[in-house]
Amino acid sequence: MMTIRRAALLACLVILASSAALCEDATMGRYGPMQASFTSEKLEPPLMLAWEYTANRCKGNPAAPVVANGVCYIACGDRIYALDMATGNLKWRYPMDVALTGTVKATPAVADGKLYFGTGDSKLYCLNAETGTFEWFFETRGAVRTPPFVEGGILYFGADDNSIYTIDAATGDTVWTKPFTARDDFAIGIAFGAGMIVGSCMDGNMYGVNTSGKPRWLFKLPSAPVKSSPIMTENLTIMAVGNTMYGVTTRSGQMKWFTQLPSDVAATPATDGTDVFVPCHDKKLYCYNIAGRQPVMKWTEPVDIGGIPASSPTVAGGLVYVTASHGIVAAYSVADGALKWRYVVSPSSQTSPGSSFTDASSSPIVANGSLLVLTDDGVLHCFTKTAPDTSVPDYYYLTPANGTRMSGSPPIKISATLYDVGSGVDFGSATMLLDGEPVELTTDLTTGCVSYTTPVGDEKGGAVRPLKDGVHLITLRVKDYAGNELVREWNFTADSTLPPPRRVTKPVGKSTKDPTQPNNNNNNNNTNNGRFGRWGNRGQSGDNSGPPTPPGGYQPHDNQDRGGHRRGGYNGEYGPPGGG
Repeated sequence: MMTIRRAALLACLVILASSAALCEDATMGRYGPMQASFTSEKLEPPLMLAWEYTANRCKGNPAAPVVANGVCYIACGDRIYALDMATGNLKWRYPMDVALTGTVKATPAVADGKLYFGTGDSKLYCLNAETGTFEWFFETRGAVRTPPFVEGGILYFGADDNSIYTIDAATGDTVWTKPFTARDDFAIGIAFGAGMIVGSCMDGNMYGVNTSGKPRWLFKLPSAPVKSSPIMTENLTIMAVGNTMYGVTTRSGQMKWFTQLPSDVAATPATDGTDVFVPCHDKKLYCYNIAGRQPVMKWTEPVDIGGIPASSPTVAGGLVYVTASHGIVAAYSVADGALKWRYVVSPSSQTSPGSSFTDASSSPIVANGSLLVLTDDGVLHCFTKTAPDTSVPDYYYLTPANGTRMSGSPPIKISATLYDVGSGVDFGSATMLLDGEPVELTTDLTTGCVSYTTPVGDEKGGAVRPLKDGVHLITLRVKDYAGNELVREWNFTADSTLPPPRRVTKPVGKSTKDPTQPNNNNNNNNTNNGRFGRWGNRGQSGDNSGPPTPPGGYQPHDNQDRGGHRRGGYNGEYGPPGGG
């Protein structure tokens, strides 16, 4: 089914036609054989959602979109889809009927009219990129989990039979007499540059192999590289394992430098040749300048992504784009790490009914004037600068609920959990007034909640008086990245005859209770009869699972592979049910 916003898409096509030199394809994983995750294309935020396409749900899908000649190709589990970049319409899918016998484990590659992808049942497939018809497959002895890439007419990839293969990209015939074989699987990725193929192996080594398939060096790693693979600059191979990052001369395998990371690496880094961007398990993105003898931390503070990244960032035009758990998509300045744009993808009610979030496990891709994000619920999201967004942000629920009568004794938590389907909520613009006076907001980017809690004590430790009896007015203002502003007012009544809210304090002193054991008495029966009743106080009571799914009563502009109602909506005529 087709998406809406045709006028915006036509405008985008005009822009693309007039600036074709600025728009690039993304034909293979991490943009090329060097696996640097760098593109010279510039795409300045804010970005607006232009269209979506719903395919198959695939949890933990590492395969990023690839783009060539105006077509976007995605892999979702046991199928490949080809979509028109301008409209999101399906051109073809493979297989059409019976699914593949093995799931696609990595980003495909496109070259010279052919599409290549590996599967978990030990095959490397070649399809006609225009029609999706099968041409040939190459059989290995193990799952193909590395992104294939093409250089000089040769297709390179690694497999779980301990081998690196080179085959003729046109015919599928082997190039080397026999593959290079190590002592364990090549399961994450390999890179090519400076006349060397470098692969990180599950035997805990990094191998340098020349273009004839002969080993030239071995670099011992502290552990098996289960989260990341090599990336290259002009003469340097960079590899992060655990909490250590190494710089190795590509031709010789000699270590040039190493540095300790503040946290274990969560995914393969990215580089523009001068800086390296390292996503870590502490939900932060670190930037190191590698122009000198030793890497130097570039940003004053690391970027707090708000979720654990599972894939490489993408460096594009002075910005670094990241994706993470809970559907987080964000863009930061390469210069100083400043947040430029942030968006949270909501899960598909079609492929993930009842889910409160969806993860973005594959890399964000900037290509052809668009940002492409494939989430684990099987939805491809296309963002552009030209898609219209005229609707204001919205909210899931407000606390206290409008018209509530309650004690005025502190602490009183006042909060709103926000979302915006069009361009994303600009949380930095949020302000709140309590009875006309500004209050200091706290923002939880994981849940999308902005809140203020009335103080329990003043700066000198003295008691604070309760709010006086009567009606208290709350005014919330917040914009999305397109500049549309939500102004929401609601009220509650303070009544000193009602019991005060329960204050929870931590016990001080010794305890014999094991803190790692679950608390079987923790029964949360809280309810909330406000805007979206059944969600209760979710996201405000310590639940960090992310905001709930946007209500299903509003219609999106998505293309769908299978039947089912549309999702999303952001042009004012759509909206969650209820007036609030």
